[in-house]
Amino acid sequence: MDRKEQEILERIRERAEEIQVPETLYPEEMKKRLRKETSSMQKSKYRKRLYAAGSVAAACVVFAAGLLIWGDRQEQGGNSQTEVSWLEDTLADTGGMIRTAESYDEIYGYVEKSVERFRASVVEESASEGDMAVGDAGTASSGTEAGRSSAENYSQTNVRQEGVDEGDVVKTDGRYLYVLQDDGVTVAIVDTAGGQMETVGRIRLEDGEYIYEIYLMDGKMILVADSGADNTQETEVITYDIQKPAEPKEEGRVIQSGGYQSSRLSDGFVYLFTNHYIDLWNEPDPREPGTYLPSINDKVMEETDIYLPQTERADMYEVIVSIDPDQPDQVKDSKALMSKGGELYVSNENIYYYETIWQPSGSTVTAVRRVAYADGKLTGTAQGSFDGYLNDSFSIDEYNGYLRVVSTVDDTNSVYILNEKLEKTGSIEGLAEEERIYSARFMGDIAYFVTFRETDPLFSVDLSDPENPTILGALKIPGFSEYLHFYGEGKLLGIGMEVGEETQVTGGIKLTMFDITDPRNVIEKDTVVLEHIYYTDLFNNYKAVLIEPDQNMIGFSGYGEGGEIYFLFEYDEMNGFTCRMEEEINGSGSRSARGLYIGQVLYVVQGNVIESYSLEDYQKTGDLIL
Repeated sequence: MDRKEQEILERIRERAEEIQVPETLYPEEMKKRLRKETSSMQKSKYRKRLYAAGSVAAACVVFAAGLLIWGDRQEQGGNSQTEVSWLEDTLADTGGMIRTAESYDEIYGYVEKSVERFRASVVEESASEGDMAVGDAGTASSGTEAGRSSAENYSQTNVRQEGVDEGDVVKTDGRYLYVLQDDGVTVAIVDTAGGQMETVGRIRLEDGEYIYEIYLMDGKMILVADSGADNTQETEVITYDIQKPAEPKEEGRVIQSGGYQSSRLSDGFVYLFTNHYIDLWNEPDPREPGTYLPSINDKVMEETDIYLPQTERADMYEVIVSIDPDQPDQVKDSKALMSKGGELYVSNENIYYYETIWQPSGSTVTAVRRVAYADGKLTGTAQGSFDGYLNDSFSIDEYNGYLRVVSTVDDTNSVYILNEKLEKTGSIEGLAEEERIYSARFMGDIAYFVTFRETDPLFSVDLSDPENPTILGALKIPGFSEYLHFYGEGKLLGIGMEVGEETQVTGGIKLTMFDITDPRNVIEKDTVVLEHIYYTDLFNNYKAVLIEPDQNMIGFSGYGEGGEIYFLFEYDEMNGFTCRMEEEINGSGSRSARGLYIGQVLYVVQGNVIESYSLEDYQKTGDLIL
């Protein structure tokens, strides 16, 4: 396909990303979540798989959401600039501090305005489009290593922030594999001792529940799941004792309002993030806070745990809860940010929640709030803003007390540095006109990011002076890198797509190793193109890649005409990239394949099938159907 066709498909994919396709469909939840589609329009750009059971419902949601987006854009035409002005006034009035609600009445004032706006938009859409019947639908979801001893010879989940673990659909403790089966309610526990695979235990949740991700910690397995509650959406964290893996025992669970957005495991605590949407279709009762506030373990949150929005538009809450796995049925702390919808970046000390404000002119402003965390305690500490929108969480980074971002602003790109008060201290603007950011990575005082339109400029930026960031270099090469990953001293790995310089037609998946020894003179050291592979789940989910510089492994699955194939590469400066394994994946499922290793064995997991390969001769050694 040519570049224009690709851009059209990309826009479709970007909007499809706003629809998180369910396993269980509730009509009430569709009504609540339709409004979500008016928020972040720039999320991850690809999603290969959608749950088949929800695809028809998703199409209905897309169509209905389109009408609401249209109505919202009409409203923004008159109010969006007011929203930016409101943000500016809020920051000026609060001195950059997050505002805590003083009463339930203060919270309800925002809720009441959201209800009024929602009803006005529904009336306008009905008058313009006519009545529309919508079928049943609901919602449910979807580095660097988190840190381990050098003596441990097994892989861990590829994560955004070193030292901050993330849940995944497959985990290992160095002997056992813990695999989320394709039914979404069962975790299989597989013993790999002696090079053999044997299922020795299972955990199965109740019908209606749905598991999103798994964590392992000190003889415990922690599941993040949809609670399966009727007529509402709740997310639960369930902790099991797995010291005897064949006999897992539940120790406790915490349930909170909202659909699952994300989670982290850091400083010994689980941090759960959910989106709780205010029911705008029904009349919230100002006398009953439970009709417009989230609950945790069936208790309505206190008003003093609610942070007020940065603008007047707020129809949801970002609910944050911390849980000590040693006290798995209790909440250590909880906070909720009133919002219209946003995204997260979690550093080793802080949670950054950012929302994009879209203006009628097409310009964007991103509002950001910071919540500090330590030993399970949550504290709102600052709020600010910067121009443009972020490509993903790799475009935002905290270092030495400063927040650094690379954003796309109109038809250019910018670098901004914000201090501890989230005030801008330095910037570079007007970069790469008519291009947008595709990928980014920060390493200490240096940032690398890729923009693309016809070529792939890899920018290197010196951030050592927060008041005066400086472009060090811009290497232009064909194609683009969707994902960047440091690969040892002086090396940066890029994985993306080859693009013809003259035709602008995309070719296959492209691996590039950049020599970044001198950031002022970055060199494209080696490249390999998989001409028969046109997509990889890595573009949508960084957890789907296995990258181990110390073990010299680069593993991921790709899709071509022959189906799904797992690749394992190694790299050295003399020979460049060497493909050690190219094996067809025999399993199938609704989630991305995972590759992980224990000792000298690589395990490829897809759906209910696990296949094992020797890392000595790369021959298949076994398989297991769960």
